[in-house]
Amino acid sequence: MTVPHLLDGVLTVLAEQGVGALSVRTVAAAAGVSPAQVQYYYRTKSELVRAGFDYAGEQFLADVVAAQPVTLMDFVQQWLPLDDRRERRARVWLAYAAISAADPELAAASAELDEELRRWFISRNLSDHAASQLFAMIDGVTVQCLMLPQSERRPLIERTLLPFISGIESSL
Repeated sequence: MTVPHLLDGVLTVLAEQGVGALSVRTVAAAAGVSPAQVQYYYRTKSELVRAGFDYAGEQFLADVVAAQPVTLMDFVQQWLPLDDRRERRARVWLAYAAISAADPELAAASAELDEELRRWFISRNLSDHAASQLFAMIDGVTVQCLMLPQSERRPLIERTLLPFISGIESSL
């Protein structure tokens, strides 16, 4: 059994049942392994969450590379839950954000990742202010999208993020 199978189990539990359901037993059941196999790699719930989130991040980066986004909006859309794969990833992110709010170690790791992404936006000629605003908007729109049927998500994005990003891009 490889660790990616366990991490797929973590993502399945987080995406489908939320962080409250995450345990060695639920991950083992989702991955089709014994609880002892999960505990061999991950001793705590925080370790499971962190490993799952890191794994989801690797998948996100691979998807971005494969999509070869040309515009800022193309890149941002890779984040948004516009299909089943991105919705699953967004649900994992939301679970991670929820547990990070109460876990100082995960909160520090989350802040580090957020800063890295903000710096990435700045490296693409966005001002610090615009990068911070965009990052906050992506988070908020992602949460709003998760509460809507998929058919209503793109219109929300077109009303909220698209005008903001268009304004940013026209000023570059």
